[in-house]
Amino acid sequence: MMFSIVKNKEISHDALLNLFKQNKVEIANAITKPFPFLESLRDRSFITEKIYKDSQEAHKNLVPVERVVYNILCYLEKTFDRSLLQVLFSRVHLKEYPDLIHVHRIFENALDEFTLLRMKERKSEMVCIPLNDGQGFSGESSEEEGPPEALSSAGCQGPEEEGEDEEGEDDQLWAIDPEASAFRAPAS
Repeated sequence: MMFSIVKNKEISHDALLNLFKQNKVEIANAITKPFPFLESLRDRSFITEKIYKDSQEAHKNLVPVERVVYNILCYLEKTFDRSLLQVLFSRVHLKEYPDLIHVHRIFENALDEFTLLRMKERKSEMVCIPLNDGQGFSGESSEEEGPPEALSSAGCQGPEEEGEDEEGEDDQLWAIDPEASAFRAPAS
């Protein structure tokens, strides 16, 4: 199965990053053991050997695997690339971590919603997608839900702020305060 969001270049980097941010907890909870998740990320150079070893060590020291994965996802958020989604939702991962299938559907449903909105609003060149409300998407669209602008306004974001904390990424993975990287709503 080819991951269609990765191939769809119309969906902006910011929209995919936002969807990734919103679903970090769900992704982390779906990953129930370090193998093959950590190895896949290391082998494809999404994480360094040091982060891989530090994560393995943290897990050996009884840090729950969900917390280990969440910290890695926080790190990956800083260097997010759409190809990460292809690795995250690979066949191997979907087979090994069945709870990840639900998160994969959230991303696929976002693509469906985006496509519907693009079809309805081609004239206005709308490029925003509705954001996940934590319950997934219904996959249905009706006029009573409101105009597409209202449905997608929460997913619109400007460019990321430059100069975010980037120093010491490799050495600071376990110093990350998960509370500090909690989802922030887009500025109005």
